[in-house]
Amino acid sequence: MSNSLQRLTYRDSYQRVLDVVDSHTCGQPTRVILAGHGLEAGMSPLVARDMLRNERDWVRTVSVMEPRGHRSMFSVALIHPDRPGGEFGVVFMDAAAYPDMCGHATIGTATTLLELGLVQPPTPDFTGMFEFGLQTPAGRVPLRARLEAGHCKSVAFVFEGAYFLKTVDLNLPDIGAVAVDLAYAGQWYAFLPVSAARTTIDVTKIKELIAAASVVRDALAARLCDTGTDGQIAPVIGNIVWTDAPSHPQAQHRNAPISAAGSFDRSPCGTATCARMATLVAKGKLGFGERFVNEGLVGTIYHGVARPGASKAGQPTIVAEVEGSAWVTAVSTLLVDPSDPLGNGYLA
Repeated sequence: MSNSLQRLTYRDSYQRVLDVVDSHTCGQPTRVILAGHGLEAGMSPLVARDMLRNERDWVRTVSVMEPRGHRSMFSVALIHPDRPGGEFGVVFMDAAAYPDMCGHATIGTATTLLELGLVQPPTPDFTGMFEFGLQTPAGRVPLRARLEAGHCKSVAFVFEGAYFLKTVDLNLPDIGAVAVDLAYAGQWYAFLPVSAARTTIDVTKIKELIAAASVVRDALAARLCDTGTDGQIAPVIGNIVWTDAPSHPQAQHRNAPISAAGSFDRSPCGTATCARMATLVAKGKLGFGERFVNEGLVGTIYHGVARPGASKAGQPTIVAEVEGSAWVTAVSTLLVDPSDPLGNGYLA
């Protein structure tokens, strides 16, 4: 190491330091924070989430926002186990908040743990299916990794409790009436055809999709505030998901989720795929055990399957399994110089 690099990496001169590993899951980034977040080994993900949100939000802003990230960056604070053989925990973070669950980041984190050797299969050159779990704010998530010669090729996660809420009719400016499906899978999602935005699902159309999603989000918030949800507290729908026919030869559906922060998912979105399957099951368009392949914005796919679940808040749910692939892209250290006025991150 050169003297100049030694000087740069001398940690005591920096106010805040995060050791991270970057990956992408079918195009969507995940930044796993290995150290520097201040979380103790074995912490409950719920306790850890509240501590970060209330006392250390800089961990989120530094790891997600510019100049080290962007609106669509997603980071994961890794909680190491407090005993040999214990499971890792996570806190999910994006540009807006602390989601309880995220599918693409679960796949990315699981792949990172396996590729770094933090979670080890039976043998170093193991080929086959390897099962383990991840502790999240939404509960334990069972995982099944497909390994070839010790390397992770794909990860499937299981989410219990995805359900379809209802369909609401919106009257959108300059568009007219459109039906919107509301469903839950760790986060709330609103699905509607991209024809309502008068465009298509395409990376070159992303600005149009984001702008149109904002109009839908506002109209939906007003509609739910006016009507409530059968006497219950109306859900806050931050994620607007445009749907369309697929272009990938294996896919049956396609979607592009847009978040309340104006970010968008390049992958098909893991939890949105769970919510979409719950909606299709409720509408009789997808049977339990049937193969479901969902395409995302950049043409990548997730494989899914739905099985019967228990009732939740009076709603029938599904147990959703979603499989996708992730690739590690970088290992780095994020530094915050105390003299940097923008060091804790910003969004432009």
